[in-house]
Amino acid sequence: MKKILGLTISALLVMGLVGGGTWAYFSDPETSYNNVLTAGTLDLEIGGGNTNVQILDVSATYPGDSDSGNTTLVNVGSIAGSLDITFVKVDDIGGSGGTEFENNPGAGNGDLDAEATIAIWVDVDEDDTFSDGDILLTSTGSGDNQTRAGGSPATPTKYSIDSFDGDSWTDIVTLDATGGANDGVKFFIDYLIPTTATNAIQGDSVSANMTFTLGQ
Repeated sequence: MKKILGLTISALLVMGLVGGGTWAYFSDPETSYNNVLTAGTLDLEIGGGNTNVQILDVSATYPGDSDSGNTTLVNVGSIAGSLDITFVKVDDIGGSGGTEFENNPGAGNGDLDAEATIAIWVDVDEDDTFSDGDILLTSTGSGDNQTRAGGSPATPTKYSIDSFDGDSWTDIVTLDATGGANDGVKFFIDYLIPTTATNAIQGDSVSANMTFTLGQ
């Protein structure tokens, strides 16, 4: 009888030791609170705002005439984004008058779009010159063509306006979030009316729209 009792007591003691091993005297609780997830923003400003900007407005061009226009493109959002650009020719209007050689004056019958040449480029370092690292948007009929300048400042290659119609360029440059080292660039359109242009362009006009998109 004594032997059985001793075994019972031993078993109870072992159970007590096992149970006691899961309990501690000390603890140190900490708290994590107010956990928030907020979506970032992409906000592209053109010319310092969010309204339509006219980059070129030339009213009386002529053979040999050249100039340029530019605007700023800045990401004022909180996350970086990649810049895409699309070019769409809107109007091509043939002029009329005593010195005009159009057979059919009016919309779609102009010659200026085929004669006038332009260079479209992104001034990455914003120094107002086409120099090392800047990006020329070219048109070879397939779209999405980009050439990065190298070396000394140079004159960007120009192409006829009609060759750009419908072209688009993607992932041109990444614009940092506002305040970043590369949060903005300048965008240029240089134009030249070649001296080989004829009387056929007199009174003609051509206009185009460009869409700038900042995305991820």
